[in-house]
Amino acid sequence: MTSLADYLRRETRLSIAINSVLSLLFYVAFFPPMHDVALAWTGGLGFDFIPQSFAITLMSVLVPGFLTRRRLAAGLIAPLSGRSLLPRSLVLRALLMAAIAAAVGAAIGGAVAAAGGFATVTWLAGAAIKIAYGAALAAIVTPIGVRAALHGTSPLIPSR
Repeated sequence: MTSLADYLRRETRLSIAINSVLSLLFYVAFFPPMHDVALAWTGGLGFDFIPQSFAITLMSVLVPGFLTRRRLAAGLIAPLSGRSLLPRSLVLRALLMAAIAAAVGAAIGGAVAAAGGFATVTWLAGAAIKIAYGAALAAIVTPIGVRAALHGTSPLIPSR
């Protein structure tokens, strides 16, 4: 049986890698490559922290949560005792955490836009910012979501 620390590390590393790549792909899709990027709220990096925060958190809780539930059912990992403060329902837990992350992302984006004013950064610097933010966010929310999933399965979503 896998230890809790090993399991959390593995799931978190995988989430960081996947969300770093997804952050770059979405950055490329929304900001034309090799053009300077405004830090402003409208049409710049500032606002983009909101959807990025929501999407990364949603996927960093849903996917590992689903996999954790399957591994618990198969007896590959041991459940945690007690109860999480987060909702038992995987979908509700993911949506709640994503909404909170989006609010935090709005605050971060607002701070970036306010600090940067009408400044711009190179496309590569913007990409580095978005990748680093996506990786950091995944590193924070994945273990929280996995720990909550280890407290049991949802009555709303049956286990297999």
